[in-house]
Amino acid sequence: MGYSNYWHQKRSFTDSEWSEIKEYLSRIYERHHNTISLSEITDEVLQFNGQDSQSCEDFTLHKNIQEPRYEDENVEFNFCKTRQLPYDEVVWKLLKFIKFLVLDPKDKSFSISNDNGVSYE
Repeated sequence: MGYSNYWHQKRSFTDSEWSEIKEYLSRIYERHHNTISLSEITDEVLQFNGQDSQSCEDFTLHKNIQEPRYEDENVEFNFCKTRQLPYDEVVWKLLKFIKFLVLDPKDKSFSISNDNGVSYE
């Protein structure tokens, strides 16, 4: 199954926003340490996946908008295929935390959606 979560990030996160996001991921990890495997939590990137056979693609969130690698690359568009494995819950919780608690929910610079048809612009 090819279930994915999507997000459009149209601006870089501020230092304050990034700090909140990193702290929240650390708190999630305390509750879901049997579900996710943290790869990287730095001042520039957050990355994790499911554990062992319950993994699919790494969830990777960058603090700053990335430079295009090729002409016409849409660097605002991001996704993580999870196949609805247990770590999918963590991915979606983190995306909703960013959209509704870190940012103003009306802020159009960050939107999220998933293959269940749930979408927040």
